[in-house]
Amino acid sequence: MKFKLIVSLMASLLFAPMSFAMTQQEQLQDINKILNAHPDIIAGLHNNLVMYLQQQEGLSLTLKENHDFIYANPDHPSYGAKQPKLTIAVITDLSCPWCKKLDPELRKLVSEYPDKIRIVNIYVPLKEKGNPVNSTTFALNVWQNNPDKFNSVEKMLYSKPGIHNLRSITKVAQKEEVIQDLKDVERAMAMSAKNYQLMLKLGVQGTPAMIIDDQLIPGYLPYDQLLQLVKERL
Repeated sequence: MKFKLIVSLMASLLFAPMSFAMTQQEQLQDINKILNAHPDIIAGLHNNLVMYLQQQEGLSLTLKENHDFIYANPDHPSYGAKQPKLTIAVITDLSCPWCKKLDPELRKLVSEYPDKIRIVNIYVPLKEKGNPVNSTTFALNVWQNNPDKFNSVEKMLYSKPGIHNLRSITKVAQKEEVIQDLKDVERAMAMSAKNYQLMLKLGVQGTPAMIIDDQLIPGYLPYDQLLQLVKERL
């Protein structure tokens, strides 16, 4: 238990999204203090660091192999700059509470940097898995068939508390007059399956997750932390 706590602390010093607030020298000094005080954890920590680096190498390879699928795929809904300095890919679920919370933060970010940031949404219907007609297949169909109505549809889907079902999706479709996009979901299902496979290859275990400058960031980030991450990369 003690070993796990210390390793978690050191991992936070090394890899946490906000760790760049400390200088590298300050991080090294903190790590040295911990190791000097607890020499018994060095062997285990070394193994964990080796495993981490191997995972990072695997992540880099997966991102390279799937670069065009992620960033140059017109089937993924996207918004923001046409020629961005930074593209953020978001693995997201329209039924996920934390995804619903993250979406307005990302839109706020784009509104602050409209000519520099682009968002690509990679939908995975984890909460509705097993239902061929779900919020993901519906949204992907709207993106393809009725792009002028997509933003309104997506906003309504994100704004509903809780998990979507056929009734809630149909309500959105009727209001936006895109009921036809609940049909012929085979192409959208295939896209959804590819998105899910990408998620597995990246080692992502839940939504949301962001890919920012080839760094995988799991979970929700509040706006101030997200903004700081982005500023470092612009």
